[in-house]
Amino acid sequence: MDVSIVVPVYNEESNVTALYEEIKSVFKSLDLTYEVIFVDDGSTDDTVPTLRSLIDAGASNIKVIQLRQNFKKSAALTAGFQHVQGEVVFTIDGDLQDDPNEIPLFLEALTEEVDVVCGWRRKRKDKFFIKTLPSRIYNLFNRMLFGLKIHDSDCNFRAYRREAVKDLVLLKGGHRYVPAILDNLGFRLTEIEVHHRRRHAGKSKYGFRRLFQGTIDLITYKLLFSYGQRPLRLFFSLGIICLLAAFGFGVYLLVEKYAFGELIGDRPLLILVAVLGLSGFQIMFFGLLGELISQRNPEPSTVFKIRKIYGAKEEK
Repeated sequence: MDVSIVVPVYNEESNVTALYEEIKSVFKSLDLTYEVIFVDDGSTDDTVPTLRSLIDAGASNIKVIQLRQNFKKSAALTAGFQHVQGEVVFTIDGDLQDDPNEIPLFLEALTEEVDVVCGWRRKRKDKFFIKTLPSRIYNLFNRMLFGLKIHDSDCNFRAYRREAVKDLVLLKGGHRYVPAILDNLGFRLTEIEVHHRRRHAGKSKYGFRRLFQGTIDLITYKLLFSYGQRPLRLFFSLGIICLLAAFGFGVYLLVEKYAFGELIGDRPLLILVAVLGLSGFQIMFFGLLGELISQRNPEPSTVFKIRKIYGAKEEK
């Protein structure tokens, strides 16, 4: 298999048929074998029946992975990555805003010196305050914290070498940080400008609240990248700061008592010394616990559950 295309979908019954037809039209001019893996993230409309009708009509290169509930986009992408067979893996959204006709441009950019090609929606066709502005703020912080030269880390239209994503397990919110994650693992990234279209049908599932959620995830992943392999470094440092502060205040109180004869039994500072000392030891303990937990990689089964797989092989 040459190419696998992973499409996470949630309530996209009005778009999936048109998207598949566009993809099929593109590959008619390419001498490549391909599969389209639709990952249904707990849709409540007729997305799955629509896709099954395409399979029944003879679309043998469609595979539908139906998740048991709405596990969110990161889980849907992880499920898709676990089932790819192609040497090159694409991800593309199911709302038709990404243009499949640009797939050849990604393939051209995926040279021997490149492992991942990211799309850059330089001229977005979204509502400015609801989607475009939050995305720009997020991408600014993303570049500042992770040092990425990618302008649009939030764009899901990407091409990867299979080895970059085959074993990638994305925790909640991780889909926004795939470029940063892969860059941190040593994969080589580049980007190309892509044409961004208006939504064909249906409603966007994102809003301005995504900025708040993304900010929390941004801080979390920054800490994971900096201390994820050795969390004890962060917690040990914080614990030492607390212990040093407790020691400093304690010395001050001792000087007050023995040098100046002051009573310290009822001083609030004495309570602070006790709190800081106890907190310092607790923080260091949690750091050790985090060190042990970090040695265990998350399993896909902890991120999503599959109800059934349709197409290619009919699986449970």
